Amino acid sequence: MKTKTFFSGLSWLLLLNLLIKPAWIFLIDRQVQNAVGHEAYGVYFALFNLTYVLLFLADAGLSNFLTQSIAAGNSVSVRQLLRTKFFLLLLYAVACCFVAWITGIQQRRVLFYLLLIQSLTSLFLFLRGLLTANQLYKTDALFSVLDKTLMLLLCLGPVYGFFARISIHLFLQLQLIATAVSVSFLFFLLMKKRLLASSAQQQSVLHLLKSSAPFFLIVLLMATHYRLDGFLLERLHKDGARQAGIYAAAYRLLDAGNTVGYLCASFLVPFVARHRQETKRVENVVLFLRHGLLFIAIVAATFSFVFAPWLQSVLYHTNDAFNSRVIALCVAVLPAYYLVHVYGSVLTAGAAFRPFIFSLLWAVAINIALNIILTPSLGALGCCIAALASQYSCALLLFLSASQKLSLRYGAKWFGLYTACGVAFWLLFFLLKNSGNAVWIILVGACLLAIAFAFLQKTRLQQLIAILNS
Repeated sequence: MKTKTFFSGLSWLLLLNLLIKPAWIFLIDRQVQNAVGHEAYGVYFALFNLTYVLLFLADAGLSNFLTQSIAAGNSVSVRQLLRTKFFLLLLYAVACCFVAWITGIQQRRVLFYLLLIQSLTSLFLFLRGLLTANQLYKTDALFSVLDKTLMLLLCLGPVYGFFARISIHLFLQLQLIATAVSVSFLFFLLMKKRLLASSAQQQSVLHLLKSSAPFFLIVLLMATHYRLDGFLLERLHKDGARQAGIYAAAYRLLDAGNTVGYLCASFLVPFVARHRQETKRVENVVLFLRHGLLFIAIVAATFSFVFAPWLQSVLYHTNDAFNSRVIALCVAVLPAYYLVHVYGSVLTAGAAFRPFIFSLLWAVAINIALNIILTPSLGALGCCIAALASQYSCALLLFLSASQKLSLRYGAKWFGLYTACGVAFWLLFFLLKNSGNAVWIILVGACLLAIAFAFLQKTRLQQLIAILNS
């Protein structure tokens, strides 16, 4: 695979997702929370997190195993993996119902819709893995935004009161329709391109699951690390539903920013898997992505830290000091998220599963322990503190492990520059805030600065591509 193809596909993926997904998050999802209130949305958020954490049962690492195996040139039976996938989806549904029963969850209709949506989404991601593994990057980029585009079209009317008044149930029904249509289109395309056909010898289901066990553990631990806190908050705090809604409002900003890191990681895994023996090539790509992602994260985190009250007022039409602190601390996790994506992808593609799993186990233990200790008294703020401690610990461990296992340069001197940039942007935004200038002008200026930085990196990117293709 040419590096130029990698960057071209990555550019399309980023462009489409940066157009569609923020529109979904801020025009639809945010507005739904404003319409139904923190408490109702908090219940939905908690159940969404529960079904997301248990989603590891619906995949068992098969998607990552499929992508990594095909990208590395190994022969796999896609149809057998697909049959196994459907069996795991059934197992997932049973497990969710069981956990809901033993934890006393009463909102069964919401849970039912979330089960269907999450199952279809898991199947959609599994099928998209075939596109990525076969280097159909532009096609994958288009399908990566298909479901959200359909949701936007279906939800705009009800959310803004044109056809019906939005409710959590109607919101879930429209999501279900959009996801089902997206899966159908993708399945048809894969059939047409004969990507579901495979001449590889079938293996036993037990052998398949054993082969994908490292991916299974990684998916489980990542989901637990990212999403369990919202469910624990709703269960442990005396005003859990409302606190979960406050946390969801802040987490939405973190989730929107995390889109870029997640998309880069989805491309980095097959790239490193194909070129894992070419240390210099992998090293250059990893460092380039790390620099770009951390620059974005530093600007976003410092802006949110200084202007958290303004963000709360504009997005949620409230003015609460507690909510502002939650937003500031929540978005501060973004740099750690990006480092986890980059170096976790490197370890996954390099089949270095043991250090990845160890790092995640350590981070999950910290996260759960701090959430149990802090959330009953601090609420959503406790979740943010737990996330800061666990995510940065995980990022550091993954950075050290990946650099050592694949003999990559640490580039440690750059972390001093990252810190200096963070301090500089914090001071800049703080001074601008007190200068009396409109925040919108400051925000536009920050975006223009980011665009200028990207433009200045264009020449370096072209040089990098030329070197890697030589």
